[in-house]
Amino acid sequence: MRVLLINPPPVQGVNVIREGRCMQRTEAWTTVWSPVSLATIAAVLRDEGFEMRLHDGSVEKDDVVSVVRDIIDWAPQLVVINTATTSIEQDLAFADRVAEALPDTRLLMMGVHPSSFPDECFSKSRDLAMIARGEPEYTIRDAAIAVRDGSGLEGIPGLSFRDESGDIIHNDARPFIEDLDELPFPAWDLVNTDLYRMPFSDERYLLVSSARGCPYACTFCASKVYYGARVRKRSPARVVDEMAWIRERFGIREFLFWTESFTNDQEYAIATAREMIDRGLDVSWVCNSRVDTVSPEFLRTAREAGCWMIGYGIESGSQEVLDAAKKKTTIAEAVTAVRMAHDIGLEVTGHCILGLPGETEETLQMTIDFARFLRLDYAQFYCAVAFPGSTLYEQCLENGWLDETEWKFFEQNTSIITTPSLSADKVMAARDQAYMSFYRQPYVVMNTLRKIRSPGDLGVLTRMARDFLSWA
Repeated sequence: MRVLLINPPPVQGVNVIREGRCMQRTEAWTTVWSPVSLATIAAVLRDEGFEMRLHDGSVEKDDVVSVVRDIIDWAPQLVVINTATTSIEQDLAFADRVAEALPDTRLLMMGVHPSSFPDECFSKSRDLAMIARGEPEYTIRDAAIAVRDGSGLEGIPGLSFRDESGDIIHNDARPFIEDLDELPFPAWDLVNTDLYRMPFSDERYLLVSSARGCPYACTFCASKVYYGARVRKRSPARVVDEMAWIRERFGIREFLFWTESFTNDQEYAIATAREMIDRGLDVSWVCNSRVDTVSPEFLRTAREAGCWMIGYGIESGSQEVLDAAKKKTTIAEAVTAVRMAHDIGLEVTGHCILGLPGETEETLQMTIDFARFLRLDYAQFYCAVAFPGSTLYEQCLENGWLDETEWKFFEQNTSIITTPSLSADKVMAARDQAYMSFYRQPYVVMNTLRKIRSPGDLGVLTRMARDFLSWA
């Protein structure tokens, strides 16, 4: 049986990254993320004997018409559509286009948004047959087997579906995968790996997952809908096995660790980096971290293992805003974390959120000033988004803080949250100010120019500037 996995193509030129809790227009992160969830599902299904294709409309340049034409030509029996809050309306419309062209093909949707609002998704697409709620691999595997064998969907954990009478059935939740090492390596042979490039260097890169789940309670995050609160880790050996396999099979040596926070368990993070060193693995990589879960020992080991940059969740320069968001970090910890990384020779990206509850014009300026004070190498300034599945979404509904309710506005380039202390318009103005203030600093300009080593590098920088100016 043929199964197609797809990130739908853009509508009106709007590309969207759809990767679990990470849902955003591609321009916000200066690069397109490789579809690790879809590639892993593809590997799971291929092990079950399915014939697989994967189409990533987030980076491939085909339009809706040509993509639907290709689907018609291949005629899969099951199409799995990955979606995000920002793109849900256009993705549901895409599902209807596919169903109109291939009425006998079953359509299944996955992602944080349909996991949070399955009934809404079914109501907006008459042809949507199934939704995989939460962690998707085994739910989609079991659903595909049922479609292939003509058996019923009842009893498949994690699956919601439309029965023959049109009623919506929600099966029990699926327990999270206990042993992540049992998952196969992602089927990267199904995508064009040349399309995923690191900023500045323009080197090919891929995402690698080390763990799932997050025990923290940050109000702005919807990760628990997808992977839960309990942390489950792949073994260091398995993670490095995958990196070595990618290095040998695809010739790729650049990696981005995709997990809620690679450094939550210091012993684990150090062991993973040490595994790379002991094997002499020639790789270069980036990871993310909370500011309170790093140590000099980890940073030194990581740098020796090939890490060149770490991304910190700074979020705010106001302790009151951090506390209201239940971040459980302090301004002092952020200062220490950045200085430790710089002292060891790592570059640092700081991720800041503007417009969280309790934010004022004064605290916005504190965040802008704090990002400059930290002398970050790069800074990202996001608008607070009330993603479904987050505590912030419930806060906004309860207090009437949302200026817009159309899902297309729920993305980090746009502020739609107006609280008693701050309007959405002022958040947008502060975001523009933040980017201009940070990236006009002489040391940032000089660091950026030093990265230009060839005309090709200049072309990469020009594209990045163009993408930035298109939404900043």
